[in-house]
Amino acid sequence: MPIFPEENDFLSLFESEPMLLDTTTKDLPFYYNEATYRFSNGQEDFVIKLCPSYGEVKIQVSMHSSNRLLSLLELKRVEKLEITSDKKERTSVLLTIDNEDSQQMIELDFKPYFKQIFKEHLT
Repeated sequence: MPIFPEENDFLSLFESEPMLLDTTTKDLPFYYNEATYRFSNGQEDFVIKLCPSYGEVKIQVSMHSSNRLLSLLELKRVEKLEITSDKKERTSVLLTIDNEDSQQMIELDFKPYFKQIFKEHLT
């Protein structure tokens, strides 16, 4: 079962309200819904789609001034999403994907500017 932070943690991290896919079921836990967050750090614009129960994460980053695509990650088997920094001046997460013989880790900074680091370790 994928490990993701709670809905309130994402509200603080992204400083925006999510658009939820299923709004008809009032008692549907966040973990089983699909949430899309849109926010900007002033230089880059972000669209982040999370489906925690499936371990799906989609992160699209575009230049704020030109709307030019900088990065697109579309991951289907995220085992763990950790918030590594949630401060006014710096926000970042760590995504972990476990494979049969390796572990992939993707570090993402959203503030003060976008940065992505991808590492793979053999297990």
